Amino acid sequence: MARAEKKEKLKKKNNMRSDRSVRAKSKHATDKNGLLSDVGGIFAGFDYVTLALVLLLTAFGVIMVFSASYYTTVNLSDDALFYLKRQMFFALTGLVVLVFFANFDYHRYYKLGNLLMVTSITLLVLVLLVGINVNGATRWLGFGSFRITPSEFSKLFMIIWTSVFLASDPDNICTQKGLLLLFGVMIVHFGLIFKQPNLSTAIVIAAIMVAIMIVAGLNLWWIGGFAGLGALGGFVILNFMKDTHWYSRLTNWMDPFADSQGEGYQVSQSIIALGNGGIKGLGFGNSVSKNLYLPEPQNDFILAVIGEELGFIGFVILMIVYVFLLYRLILIALKAKDRLGFYLATGVAVLLGLQVIINIAVVTASMPATGITLPFISYGGTSLWVFMAAIGISLNVSRYGKGKKADR
Repeated sequence: MARAEKKEKLKKKNNMRSDRSVRAKSKHATDKNGLLSDVGGIFAGFDYVTLALVLLLTAFGVIMVFSASYYTTVNLSDDALFYLKRQMFFALTGLVVLVFFANFDYHRYYKLGNLLMVTSITLLVLVLLVGINVNGATRWLGFGSFRITPSEFSKLFMIIWTSVFLASDPDNICTQKGLLLLFGVMIVHFGLIFKQPNLSTAIVIAAIMVAIMIVAGLNLWWIGGFAGLGALGGFVILNFMKDTHWYSRLTNWMDPFADSQGEGYQVSQSIIALGNGGIKGLGFGNSVSKNLYLPEPQNDFILAVIGEELGFIGFVILMIVYVFLLYRLILIALKAKDRLGFYLATGVAVLLGLQVIINIAVVTASMPATGITLPFISYGGTSLWVFMAAIGISLNVSRYGKGKKADR
C-alpha cells in the first residue's frame, strides 16, 4: 500500500514537471510569435510597391556612387571605398528613418507643425552665421567630416507645416491672414536660402508650398502672379545684372561650349558623357568622364555617368522607375482619408517629381546648372535621409488611407 502511494506521488510529480515544461514551451512560442507579430506590424499596411521601388533606387544609387567616385577616390585618398562605405551607411540609416516615419502617425504633425517651421528658419539663420563655406557657397552646418544641409530639411519641414496649416483650417487658403502667413513663411525661407546662395532649393521649396496651396484651393490669380514674378526676375537678371553669377548661369546653359573651360565646363562635360554612352553605354565602370573630367561625378551630375555607362537604354529604364514611383505617390495622395494626408502625400510627390525633372534638365543642359540632387541616387546623407523620411510619411498615409478618397 505504501509502495502504491509512493508510486502515485511520483507520477503526479512527473506530470507537474511535464505541465511546467509544456507551459514554458508555450510561453516561449507565444513570445516568439509576439516578436514576429511586432516585426510584421512595422511593415503592415504599407504600399509595398512604393517601398520596393525606393529600395531598388537606393541600392542602385549605392552601386552608381561607387562607380562614379572610384577613380576620383583612388587619386585623392588611400581608401578607394571611401564614398561606397559612406553611401552604404547613409542608405542603412536612411532605411531606419523610413521605417520610423512610416510608423509615425501623421496626425501627430498637427502638434509639431509650428515647431518644425521655427526649427527650419533657425537652422537656416545658423547657416548664414556659422555655416561652412565651400567654393563660395555657405550651405552646411557641422564639424570635421560630419555635415548636414539644413535647406534639405527645410523641404520636408515645409511640406509638413504647409499641410498642417491648411488642413487645420481650410479657410486659411482664402483669408487675408492665412495667405499673408503662408507667403510670409515662404518668402523668409526663399530669402535665407537664396542668400547662401542656393536659388534652386529656394525655388523647389516655394514650388512645393504653392503646389500644396493649389490642391487646397488657391485662387488661380495667385498662380498667375507667381508666374509673372518669375518672368520679371529673369528679365531683371538678363537686363540689369550682367556682371553677376546669376547672369552667367542663365546665359551659359544656352551654349555651354561657348565657355567650356569656365562657367560651362561642368555642363559641357555632362553632355560629352551622355554622348559617349550612346544607345547601349560603355558598360558599368567604364565611364571616361568620371576620370577627373566631370567634377564631383558622384553628386548632382551622377546621371551623366549613368548615361555614359548604361547608355540611353539604362537612362530610360531609370526614368520609367521614377515615373512609376511618382504614379504610386500620386495614388497614395488620392486615396488619403483626410485633408492632412492628401496634402502631405501631394507635397512628397511634388518634391520627388520636381527634383528629378530639374536634375535631368540640368544634366542635359535644358536649364541653367544648379545644385539639385538626383533622389536616392546622388551621394549625400542629408538628401537621402530627407527623401527616406518623405517616403516614410507617404507610406504612413497609405497605411491609414487605403482604399479611401480624401475628404476635400
